[in-house]
Amino acid sequence: MATFYDVLVIVHILCWLGALVPWVMRLRAPRVAPGMWHAIAAALVTGLALTGIASASDVVADPNNAKVAVKLVIGTAAMVLAILEQNKPAPNPRVHVVAGLVVVNVAIALLW
Repeated sequence: MATFYDVLVIVHILCWLGALVPWVMRLRAPRVAPGMWHAIAAALVTGLALTGIASASDVVADPNNAKVAVKLVIGTAAMVLAILEQNKPAPNPRVHVVAGLVVVNVAIALLW
């Protein structure tokens, strides 16, 4: 179970990177990339799976439920905003808000 958990952690990190890399690549003409919200949704699903495994397993430490709740709210807000802003024309400054929410979510994971 610990190996599966570790693989899910790697997939979770790659999903958050998949949400940030398109933003970095389009900084000159910012807009929400087509797969950005898919990456955020996948990160949310893997995060929920990680929380479930950590809660049910004795091998992995129990998760901090307050931290999980805050990260879930921020991640959901980023995903909804990415979905709403997906088809807007190229100079869309709201993509920076989506990327900022993703960065805040990653910062909470690392610093809390």
